[in-house]
Amino acid sequence: MLQIEKNFEELNKKALSIIEAHSSSESQEKWKKCLKGMNDSLDGVNNTLNSAKEKFKNHDRSDSTMLWKQFELHLNNLKDANKNLENFGFEILPESEHIHWKKDVCNFEDTILPLIVSHAKACEIELQMIEKYTPNEIHRLTQILMAHIPENFSFEEADKYEKDYLKAFETFKKEFREEKNLWDIFLDILAGGTHQAPSERVMLQRWIEGERGDLKDNL
Repeated sequence: MLQIEKNFEELNKKALSIIEAHSSSESQEKWKKCLKGMNDSLDGVNNTLNSAKEKFKNHDRSDSTMLWKQFELHLNNLKDANKNLENFGFEILPESEHIHWKKDVCNFEDTILPLIVSHAKACEIELQMIEKYTPNEIHRLTQILMAHIPENFSFEEADKYEKDYLKAFETFKKEFREEKNLWDIFLDILAGGTHQAPSERVMLQRWIEGERGDLKDNL
């Protein structure tokens, strides 16, 4: 979230520099008020994700449904506030600046939003794991991962460890599939916690096998 907030601040600086150079002081004040609403929504997103992290840190296995409903509410407010700001810029800026505004400012949904969503999804999966697996089962899973995944590597080096990931996945599947409920839980988590029909479960299983096969072909 620190990186997300940094990117958000840089985007706001670009927007403000354009607004200050090409609009009235009255329009600038209106812009700052709209921006405050967007910052408040981002704070709501941040606070919700911090709450999720605290739950994980404390091994809190209580239901997180309301937490993610709050997150969706704050995220939708953030998207709406961003769209309002983008539209407000088009309203108050001269037409000659519209191309710069669109290029330099109207990229929240392509740059920052995906980072927020992916970060939230990671937090959600972590919580689902501790909610649905016992501490002992989590320990077993962690041991499998630690046995195959290098402790220290950069994001740039991550692709080099596909083979290690596949070994960990195979071990995980073999050990947890011996206890059917544990493997079913894993499939449910991948499916977003929904209740799957038998046909859907088969399709998901085939997708996993297909993804694994594609990775092997690329090694």
